[in-house]
Amino acid sequence: MYARSRGIGVQEAKRTVFAEYMRIGMKSREWFDIDYWFNKFELGPSAPVIESHRHLIEFYPDAVPVLQSLRGRYRLVVASSTPYEFLEPLLRDVSPYFTRMFSATSEFGSVKDAEFFGWMCHELDVDAGRVVHVGDSWNKDHLSAGNAGLLSYHLDREETNGSSLHSLWDLLTALQDDTEPSLSS
Repeated sequence: MYARSRGIGVQEAKRTVFAEYMRIGMKSREWFDIDYWFNKFELGPSAPVIESHRHLIEFYPDAVPVLQSLRGRYRLVVASSTPYEFLEPLLRDVSPYFTRMFSATSEFGSVKDAEFFGWMCHELDVDAGRVVHVGDSWNKDHLSAGNAGLLSYHLDREETNGSSLHSLWDLLTALQDDTEPSLSS
């Protein structure tokens, strides 16, 4: 879109866009804010573009069966740094499994950190020690949730960390004896 709007080649557009992402960095809330990028690059509203690309969304094969298994045993919520404008269409097909979605960017004005997880627990009216969090970012998910007092699991599908979960099936095994009523991902 940026290449078309500027009349430049795709490779040049990629270099420009990726350079801006790197300049901002993943620790910045803007990294996750699609409307920030659409405004920055003057691409118009993001919603129609997101909707036109929903057919490209694929879930890992373990996602839906594990959500089905956990539903009813746990109160499932989403904790994400992704803003609602992108999060809601992204998760529309699995949203019935979740009682609530939290966007650190949209609701809290930051990326996921210990303060966000503490705020989320307060919003849910649940003690942090009763919440299990599963996420694929070592820092923003595993460490931040753990620092907030949640039981956190790092989902490392690439198997780069021996102590992590490598699939959501591993989560079911880890939770076999757990009877606590809350779970976030």
